[in-house]
Amino acid sequence: MISMEDYGIQTLARFCVFTLISLFLYSLFDFFQSTDECIKNKQQSIDTEDNSGARRSRVASGPVSRIFSEVNSVYDAFLHGLKISKDSPCLGWRLPSNGEYAWITYNEVHGRAYSVGCGLVCLGCQPSQATHLGILAPNSVEWFLTDLGCQMFSMITVPIYDSHGYAACTHIIKQAGLQSIVCHSSKVSFLLSALNQYDVGIIRSLVTVGVPISSSDRSAAARLRIKVISFEDLEKLGETNPIQKKPPKSDDLYTVCYTSGTTGTPKGAMLTHDNVISDLSAFLYVLKQHGRSFGVDDVHLSFLPLSHMYERVNQIVIFMNGGKIGFFNGDIKKLLDDFKTLRPTVFGAVPRLLNRIHDKVTNEINKSWIKRWIFQIALNAKKRDLARKIVRRDTIWDYLIFNKIQALLGGRVWFIISGSAPLSPKVATFIRCVMGCQVQEGYGQTETVASVTLQLLDDFTAGHVGPPTPVNVVKLVDVPEMDYWAKNKQGEICVKGRNVFKGYLHNPAMTAEVLDKDRWLYTGDIGEWTTNGTLKIIDRKKNIFKLSQGEYIAPQKIENIYLRSPFVAQIYVHGDSIRSFLVAVVVPDAEVLEAWAEKKGIPGDLKKLCQNKTVHQRIFESMVKVGEESQLNSLEKVRGIHLCSEAFSIDNGLLTPTLKIKRPQMSTFFRDIIDNLYTTVVASGAV
Repeated sequence: MISMEDYGIQTLARFCVFTLISLFLYSLFDFFQSTDECIKNKQQSIDTEDNSGARRSRVASGPVSRIFSEVNSVYDAFLHGLKISKDSPCLGWRLPSNGEYAWITYNEVHGRAYSVGCGLVCLGCQPSQATHLGILAPNSVEWFLTDLGCQMFSMITVPIYDSHGYAACTHIIKQAGLQSIVCHSSKVSFLLSALNQYDVGIIRSLVTVGVPISSSDRSAAARLRIKVISFEDLEKLGETNPIQKKPPKSDDLYTVCYTSGTTGTPKGAMLTHDNVISDLSAFLYVLKQHGRSFGVDDVHLSFLPLSHMYERVNQIVIFMNGGKIGFFNGDIKKLLDDFKTLRPTVFGAVPRLLNRIHDKVTNEINKSWIKRWIFQIALNAKKRDLARKIVRRDTIWDYLIFNKIQALLGGRVWFIISGSAPLSPKVATFIRCVMGCQVQEGYGQTETVASVTLQLLDDFTAGHVGPPTPVNVVKLVDVPEMDYWAKNKQGEICVKGRNVFKGYLHNPAMTAEVLDKDRWLYTGDIGEWTTNGTLKIIDRKKNIFKLSQGEYIAPQKIENIYLRSPFVAQIYVHGDSIRSFLVAVVVPDAEVLEAWAEKKGIPGDLKKLCQNKTVHQRIFESMVKVGEESQLNSLEKVRGIHLCSEAFSIDNGLLTPTLKIKRPQMSTFFRDIIDNLYTTVVASGAV
């Protein structure tokens, strides 16, 4: 818990300073308001010249696909970083002995990756595009070395999520034709069990990362005729058997990245080196237009899964510019300790992390009306800085109020990019002000490498995902069944550009469903153009369902609204065609709820609080208020909730590795609870 001292509010003298400064800043309020209106009205995208209804970025006169002329592949990107870094530290990991970070340099990384690549060839991997190599491991130095080593020999990496389960894991192995897998020792038993259960006999070698595997696992591998070699021995094998490199061409495949399987069997998105470099070049171009860039002094904390393209491109853009990448300790519960130790300057985030920081701070502030009042004065002052296009952390407010909060993330962060789900406008503004850093929200998919749109660095408004990046154009197409029409600036988001993938591996039918003959990618997401030419994500086409009245419901939109309640950490909204109303399973925010319960004199841990009728009523009232403020219609309002003390997670199979809800699994897991909710609501006469 953050103490009162952490916020620097310690003396009456500081209180007086706050008051005097706030009075001065309030006198400038009208000027700042007018500046904010200018930002809101500035057009950030324009219609394309071909009258197709598409829009493009206004920051460039045409498509941007290269930021560095010599960088045409991901391997080229590393070589560029190696050159400008002058052999500075590249990869870091925490030492178990003292918790500090140890580092290896760019030259050391390059040399070790070459040995890994040579070792894989010695194991029988053909140095060409014919080889797909699996990686089943958490973020680590070995993960990075494997990926880079494969690039040196034009091999294609295929990440595997262990959370997919046996069926999905073996599907990926079979479809991608994996003969070798680099696997963390903690995942070996899972992998061998999957291979045995589904009778997959194509794996010939297994490279293990971490502690030596057990004798039983080694015996199981032998029965499956799989050669097992440690990562250390693989490197030694490559060192003694050097092979001429065979670097990839721009149009070669870089990776086959499988989707997380939210809606069924995972699909393997084929992404080329050109796809990746084009996407990142456009991203860097946007930064450059605002006088910002990444460099050798930047440090990135890697904790989001490397199995997903979001984190992979976060790393690529760092090493392309000679920066450092530090891996988290592996325990997400100790992530803030990694932040404090590494002190990153940039990182990729998901809303859940930023929401937790927001809730942790506001919960402490709300314990005292004096603290809350003073904090709000400071926050309002920083908000008015944002209206003047100023983001900073060197004000008196930072010194007296916010510096201890900034220390939660190490105190050096200047750039946070948020993706994978919508970020609350309130939280986005809060983090920008309190942390004094850029918080840019973007939108994209695996099929577009990562980004399709990105908020501009001088736009500090919230609730949208920015204009198209200059690598692609975006258009909206009609979705009649959901009453979305392009003429109303709403519709399914379609993307065209050099960042759009080649298709799904060995799956032309699924490819044809999302890519038309003109190479327009139909994303399945519903967007809306705002008045200033930015894109707002408002719905998801594939997640809709009908209620018994015949009306379509988009649960993800409703969930994002209810998440604005301070009591709600996670929520699953359920409905189906035989029911006339919605119900929900809610995981409360433990910190907020426990603080409220303590104030009200309600005893018990989170599990007991979830069973308390007073608690249930308070959370439901909070959700009702949020729903009314957001103008949910009568059919979109949840009529009953169940409080669940166990968080939805990857481990319990309710979330994908990218932290998206698995709706079919949710429906099955909570079936009895959902049925009981419907019975209770009907009996109460609430509908």
